[in-house]
Amino acid sequence: MKIFSTKSLRPSQFVLLGDQILITFGLLTALFVNYRLLSIREFPLQTIFYRVILHVALGIIAWSVFKIYKKVIRFFSSKDYLNLIGILFLVHLLSACARFVLPAKLMLKPEIFLISFFITSIYIIGSRLIISYLYFYYDRSKKVGEQRRLLIYGAGELGVFLKKSLSTHYENNFKLFEFLDDDKNKIGRYIGGVKVIDADREMKSSIIKHGITDIIIANKMLTPARKAKFLEDTLPFNVRIREISSIQSLFNANFNLEKLASIDINDLMNREAIQLYDEHVAKSLVGKTLLVTGAAGSIGSEIVRKLSEHDASLIICVDFSESALYDLQQELNRKHPEVEYKFILADIRNEEMMENLFNEFNPHTIYHAAAYKHVPLMEQFPWQAVQTNVFGTYQLVKLAVRFKAEKFVFISSDKAVNPTSVMGATKRLAEIIVQSFSSTLNSTRFVVTRFGNVLGSNGSVVPLFKKQIQNGGPVTVTHPEMTRYFMTIAEACQLVLEASVMAEGGEVFVFDMGEPVKIVDLARNMIRLAGYTPDVDMQIQFIGERPGEKLYEDLFSESEEMKETHHEKIMISKESVHSISEAENIISKLQTLESFYEPELFKIIIKELLPEYQSVMADGKVVNFRSGKRINQYNYQN
Repeated sequence: MKIFSTKSLRPSQFVLLGDQILITFGLLTALFVNYRLLSIREFPLQTIFYRVILHVALGIIAWSVFKIYKKVIRFFSSKDYLNLIGILFLVHLLSACARFVLPAKLMLKPEIFLISFFITSIYIIGSRLIISYLYFYYDRSKKVGEQRRLLIYGAGELGVFLKKSLSTHYENNFKLFEFLDDDKNKIGRYIGGVKVIDADREMKSSIIKHGITDIIIANKMLTPARKAKFLEDTLPFNVRIREISSIQSLFNANFNLEKLASIDINDLMNREAIQLYDEHVAKSLVGKTLLVTGAAGSIGSEIVRKLSEHDASLIICVDFSESALYDLQQELNRKHPEVEYKFILADIRNEEMMENLFNEFNPHTIYHAAAYKHVPLMEQFPWQAVQTNVFGTYQLVKLAVRFKAEKFVFISSDKAVNPTSVMGATKRLAEIIVQSFSSTLNSTRFVVTRFGNVLGSNGSVVPLFKKQIQNGGPVTVTHPEMTRYFMTIAEACQLVLEASVMAEGGEVFVFDMGEPVKIVDLARNMIRLAGYTPDVDMQIQFIGERPGEKLYEDLFSESEEMKETHHEKIMISKESVHSISEAENIISKLQTLESFYEPELFKIIIKELLPEYQSVMADGKVVNFRSGKRINQYNYQN
C-alpha cells in the first residue's frame, strides 16, 4: 500500500509529512538541550544523523499502523489526543531501546528521548490546536453574517449534550450565547465557557442584548404551564423556537437540527394538565356493559381506550363512519385482546336498530358522544344537526329509561351556552332534554359534561393549523380577538368518566380550564413550535368570522348557579329543573319541520324554543328573525 501518491498529495499525506518534520525537530531540540544547554558538548553529527533517520522511520511506521495521519485534525477529540500521546511515547521508547542493538558509536543517552517525548508532544498537539483554531476562525469569519444567534433553555445533561453536538456539527450555523435555566443552583455558573442565566428574569434582556434569533428547549422537566409561560414571554420577539426531547435523538442517524421541532398538544395550553382519574372510577366499571356512541370519533375513541383499561364486561362501540370504526376495531383488538367488544356500524337516528341494540345488550352506562359539531356546516344544513343532536339524543334517552340503564352521560359543548350557532343551539336543546328526564322518577341518572374546545380533535383548529403549517402557510385565523377555552382529549375523557361516578342526576359538569386562549396566539405558538417565525417565515392571514361563530365562548350562563366539588378543577352547574313537557315540546315543534330544507326556517323555530339563541352571520351581525319567514335556499318545493 502506497502512502504517497505520485499524482497528487492529499491532506492526510501533508499531515503525515508535517508530523514527521515535527518529530525530527523534537529530537533535534532535545539533542540541542542536552549537548548545548546541559553539558556544553559538541554534537556527534554522525550519530545524530543515523539516529534521526531511525527515529523518523519509527514515526512513519507508527503513523501508518495506527492511521494517525488519516484523522481529521479539526475533529480531534480528547481521546484522540490521548492516543496520540501514547503513540509518541511508544515511538520514543522503541527509539531509546535501539541502543541495545546498535553499535556503541550510535548510542544516545535515554534522557534525550525523554526530553524529546515531551517537546515533540508539545509540537504536535500544539500544531493541531493551532490548525483547528485557524480553521474554525477562518470558516466562522466567512459565515459570521449567516450564523443564527442561539440560547439553549436547559443547562442539564440534555442541554450540555446539545451544546457538544452543536459544536461538532453545527458550529458554522449557530453561535451559542447563553444557557437559560430555572434552577437557582445553576444560574451564574459556566458550562464550557457559556454562562447560565435565569430563564424567568434575564431571558428578555438576553434576547435583546445578543439579538437572539433561535431558542432550543432542552429541558425534560419543563411543565406544560411553564412552557406556556415561556412561549408567551418570547412571543413579542419573533424568536424561532425548537425542542429536543431526549439524548437518544442526538445519536439518531436521521437527526437533523432543522427538523427538530414538534408540536406537543400540551404546549398549547396556558395551564397545568388536569389529572383526575381516581380508583373509584375504575371500580365503578367492573363487570359493566358500556355503550359508547360516536365511538370512532376523537372523544368517543379516547373514552373507549380509557374504558378498555378496566374490567368492564362488554364495551359496545357504535359509529356511523365505516372506515373510522374499522380502524378503531383493529387498534383495540391488537392492544386489548382480553377485552370483549362489539363494534356496531349504525346511525343513532335509526330508531329500530337502536332499540334492537338495547334489547340485546341492555347497557348499564351510555356515553353519548355522537353528534354533528362543525359550526359552519351546520349553519348550512341545520336539519342534519336537529336530526342527530336533538332527535338522536331524545331517542337514546328514552331507551335508557325504558331499559333501566344506570347512567346516561351526555357530552355537550361550551357552544351550548348563549348559543349563536345552530350546532350550539341543538346541543343546548339536547341538554334540556337530558336534564328533563332527570326530574322523573326513574332509576337512570342523567348527567351533562360540558367541554371547551378539545385540542387535536377532528375538525378542531389544531389539525387545521398543522396541515397549513406543513403546506408552508399561510395559517388562517378568523379574527384577531377571537378566544376559546381549551382542553386536551385526555382531559375531556377524564371529565366524562369522573362525571359518570359523581353524578346524582341532572348536573352539568364543567372543567375550570383557566383563562381563554387567543386563537391568533395559538396559531403563533404552533408556528414557532414547528420551527418557524410567525409573520417572517410563515404568515398569519385573517379571513373573517364564519357564520355562527362568536368571538368569546362561555362555559356557563349568568343564570346558572355554580357549585364546587371534591376536586378544585371540577364545577357543577345546578340549573332549574326542566320538565318532560319541555322535552316533548322541543321534539314536537322541530318535527313540524320534517321535509323542510330551509336553514332560516329552522333558525326561526330554534329561536322560539331558545330565546337566548342569537344567530350570527359571517360578519358577526345578529340576525333578527320574523315568524313565518321562509327562504327556500335549496329550491325545495314544500
